[in-house]
Amino acid sequence: MRSVTETLIKYRSLVGIITLVVVLVLATPSARSIVIGFFFMMVGMFFRAWSSGYINKDKELATEGPYSLTRNPLYFGNLLIGTGIAVASNNWTAALICALYYFPFFTFLIAIERKRMKRRFGERYEEWARQANLFFPKIKKVRNFNFNISYYMRNREYRVLFYSLIIIAVMVVKYLRKIGFI
Repeated sequence: MRSVTETLIKYRSLVGIITLVVVLVLATPSARSIVIGFFFMMVGMFFRAWSSGYINKDKELATEGPYSLTRNPLYFGNLLIGTGIAVASNNWTAALICALYYFPFFTFLIAIERKRMKRRFGERYEEWARQANLFFPKIKKVRNFNFNISYYMRNREYRVLFYSLIIIAVMVVKYLRKIGFI
């Protein structure tokens, strides 16, 4: 089982890229689907960017900012981005492919990560886990705004913004071709 787990984790980006390419090929975007999808993607990108400014991977347990609302704010941001891509695609098959990629894959990753974090941080993790939701953020006031731009840069989160803008650009080009503008 360990080798299957390691293989899935190792190739998660490749599987995501293949899924994305298939979704983009199937996409039949409309002006409305692009606008609504882009909104979801922007909210997801914001949530990921905000989260990445609090996480010092494998060195500290992040419990402030978005991590006080959910233990998996980066994955929650991914869900919003994926939802945006599915909506922008304006294609039920593409949306289904997004869901079939996201839900089993990230559910598995969350379970693996939870075990790893329990081993690494012990009781401190358990205490935090009782206060923060597993996935969907709690609706509450966030204290301790200690966003660290160096964490954001070290985590290379700016890549998510860059790739998301490329995805929307592809959707716009497909739409403009569909209406005969280009």
